[in-house]
Amino acid sequence: MKGFSFYAPLRIIFEKGGIEKLAQLTSRNGRRVLLVVGRNHLKKTGQLDKILDIFKRSSKIEEVVLFDRTPQNPDIEAIEDATEEIRKNRLDVVVSVGGGSAMDLAKVASLCAKNNRTVWDLYNDDSLSVLDAFNLVCVPTTSGSGSEVTRYAVFNDNRKKVKIALSSFSIYPKVSLIDPTLTYTMPESVIANTGFDALSHAIEAYTSKSASPITDLYCREAISLIGVNLVGAFKEKREKYMDNMSLAAMFAGMALNVGRASLPHALEHNLSAYNPDLPHGLGLAMVMIPFLKRAVYCNKEKFSDIAYLLGRDISNESLTKAAEMCIDAVGELIDKLNLKKSLKDFGFDRKTIERMVEDNFWTMSHGIQNSPCEFTKQDILNIYLEALEGR
Repeated sequence: MKGFSFYAPLRIIFEKGGIEKLAQLTSRNGRRVLLVVGRNHLKKTGQLDKILDIFKRSSKIEEVVLFDRTPQNPDIEAIEDATEEIRKNRLDVVVSVGGGSAMDLAKVASLCAKNNRTVWDLYNDDSLSVLDAFNLVCVPTTSGSGSEVTRYAVFNDNRKKVKIALSSFSIYPKVSLIDPTLTYTMPESVIANTGFDALSHAIEAYTSKSASPITDLYCREAISLIGVNLVGAFKEKREKYMDNMSLAAMFAGMALNVGRASLPHALEHNLSAYNPDLPHGLGLAMVMIPFLKRAVYCNKEKFSDIAYLLGRDISNESLTKAAEMCIDAVGELIDKLNLKKSLKDFGFDRKTIERMVEDNFWTMSHGIQNSPCEFTKQDILNIYLEALEGR
């Protein structure tokens, strides 16, 4: 057994109705709040008014500045705007209530504001992992990104058409408040996209070179929960399915801190960098099957285990056949979630893909290297070309 290290300094509160404690939990970390949310969903459902009222009723909260300009994929412009709000209003705590984009934007803005640096300055700083940030409180409204429990954040540079991942111990949230009831109003497409993102986290962290016995436990539980609950959440939106998906996303996020993502995320980040309107989970669904067709033979034991956890009977199959069954299990899930699309549907062509292959080895080399087996530039090009045709 190889050695491993595990570090996750998190306070997690998983509780239905826990949103009522938001001001109380926030005030322990600061009193002047930047509240980062998405552009529309919380407003449409009336949840934003409820959240603002929770802060208003607290005598310990001095000010709340609302930032509601979070794009689908957080970008430098939005991060700069949020950073300026922190500076000019002299805020001292950042709270994010939203999906992965809102939480990632909040994380990067807290780093930039605390250090008075730009995002690219931070990215190129060798001491990034230990730089300070303003305290963070994260409250997910989707069950997918797991950003509420990770030390990672991603952002787009739309001018360069690249997506960059930042990792720093200072952007672990001081409090991760997971109230599953906030996910009950998710549209079906968001349930599908975010749920597949959580599954991708678990599959990648489970089979990566950085996997460990601790992260394996988180991954297996996440995959099992997703296999049982995601389609039900998508089609029926029953509370028990939604609650379990919130739990699964949390487990997968915890695994990601150490097991880390691999090739599917490395490939997708460049897709949504070139087309910021592409939902992250959908991009993952398009590259996952071509990835699995190549990867299952690199770690047959774990990929066969994934097939089993997703409900396949592998008891009388050879190890190779059982591993291959993982491909069909994930593919069937993609079909049931209406995520079977092609890159052509989103304006990609071969010329664009060839440029992206080069970008992958610049911006996402860590994910490529963390994959269960070696992938060359030709391998990556072939995966993208299969996704281009929707195969």
